[in-house]
Amino acid sequence: MIGLASIAAPVVQQLTLGPLAAAIVCSVADGLRQYSHLALHSVKPGVTGGPGSRASVSGGVATVFGATGFVGKYIVHELARSGTQVICPFRSVEEKALPLKQMGDLGQIALMKDWHLNNDEMTRYAINRSNIVINLVGSTLETRNFSFDDIHAKWPAKLANMVKETPSVERLIHFSDMGATADHPSARMRSKAAGDAAIREALPDATIFKPSPIIGDEDDFLNNLLFQVKFNTSVWMIDDGAHKLQPQHVTDVARAVQAVLSTEDSKGQDYYLGGPETLTLRDMVRVIQDCLHELEDHTMYVPSAIAKAVYAPVDAIRKKLPPLPGRNYMFTTDYVNEISRDKVAPAGVLGYKELGIVPVKVTEGMAIEAIRYERVGGYTLGDTKTLAKSLPTNVKRYLGMQQHTEVF
Repeated sequence: MIGLASIAAPVVQQLTLGPLAAAIVCSVADGLRQYSHLALHSVKPGVTGGPGSRASVSGGVATVFGATGFVGKYIVHELARSGTQVICPFRSVEEKALPLKQMGDLGQIALMKDWHLNNDEMTRYAINRSNIVINLVGSTLETRNFSFDDIHAKWPAKLANMVKETPSVERLIHFSDMGATADHPSARMRSKAAGDAAIREALPDATIFKPSPIIGDEDDFLNNLLFQVKFNTSVWMIDDGAHKLQPQHVTDVARAVQAVLSTEDSKGQDYYLGGPETLTLRDMVRVIQDCLHELEDHTMYVPSAIAKAVYAPVDAIRKKLPPLPGRNYMFTTDYVNEISRDKVAPAGVLGYKELGIVPVKVTEGMAIEAIRYERVGGYTLGDTKTLAKSLPTNVKRYLGMQQHTEVF
């Protein structure tokens, strides 16, 4: 019947009966599908607005703060592909937001340029007609303009109060961190916990996600370690790299957002999102080395006290200067404090299982596909020295390699 609906809809529109008639024909052909799969009181059962997927209308209107970020793009895509209209406030350059328009049908993705955390009027306007609000705003570094408290504590509290004052909004989804606790040695984790508490106080029905590190082609975790393995003379393993985590793929996180919006049972719940594998930072570096076919191990085991002493002067300078290229949150004292505690989901908490999702492993398959493209010599090759042995003399000279040796 789906094939019949796909054929019938454009035919009816060609007969100038209009898109409404096409939607009705499509719905009848599909067996009068529900208007929306979302658990929203403002969305009533009825005909489907289109043949399905991006060409349909779910009845949901979602405002996504942080849509241009790594995770935000995947969530916008997941919402749009099911027919939800998405409003994306952003403060980055327009070129960074324009790819979001391709994730939905014509007019489905609305961009709001020049938004700012402190622009309350624009924030209220962005959520005024929405029934879903998703907050993904976060930072791994403090700057001279924004502290961790500004981003992770004050902003969520302000947003929650605005949502409370907006009658149309039924669901607030907030992204925190699995390590967020009020007594954490990391200022970033403490600010996340403060934001969670503020949201719970203002909106007890809000849904809070607490993910372990998220992996994907554009992530700032695996790519960060990848850069260190490829280009640094050594990769520092703080306290033997024993920090445990449950890395997960970004597509599973996006599916989790869609899943909680499909049931009212998710209201007021905290979901601890973690992948199926419990790994250490040392394990993650080893996965990268194996995938790159790098035979030499350049890791260096460094006590946390020494790492903090090295990073402290840079931290002090960073907060007084504009954002500089090459800044790395892993080379900060706060990150050393952050990895002093594991990011593993506690026993008995809600997670992927309760949402009916089986998360994929991040140590194999498509999750590490981006790493394969960073192999020396190409996708199918690898280790630098092994590659050098098989190169002709003229190629070695061109690349600056020493003749008849295996060293650059």
